[in-house]
Amino acid sequence: MTRLSDYDRHGRVWDLDPASGLLSPAPGGSCHGFVHLPAKGEHAAAALYGAGAGAGTLWLQFGARRWDCAAVSVRQDSLPDGTRRFTVTGAGGGPEFELPYAAADSVPFDPAYDWLDELADDFFLWVADRLATTASRQTLLAHFRAGFPAT
Repeated sequence: MTRLSDYDRHGRVWDLDPASGLLSPAPGGSCHGFVHLPAKGEHAAAALYGAGAGAGTLWLQFGARRWDCAAVSVRQDSLPDGTRRFTVTGAGGGPEFELPYAAADSVPFDPAYDWLDELADDFFLWVADRLATTASRQTLLAHFRAGFPAT
């Protein structure tokens, strides 16, 4: 089991079974990544985590499917119809996974809403941003391996 902090509901903690993708509520404790529970139109939980203290792998998981972040690239696009698309591309250059989803609703209009707010509201945008460079992946893996409290 891997203990994860809920990305969208601060203070909630989950145990993830990486083999099945199943989640179960967990008491607090040291977390090693984040999980996003399925939203409307999504069919499985998504997670980004560093596996155990002895492993040096950063994992991206959607349901029972998971990828070593060093072996794939990810991208998040905003589409003309207002939806978004998250894509995992494998070493061969072809998409291995695509998820269309609704953009976060920022109503009521907030003139102070900016890029940081958008990252906080969109797990997949945050993942794409964190996995964009080797340096940011290594920093995130070090943070996840060390563990952190759910807030």
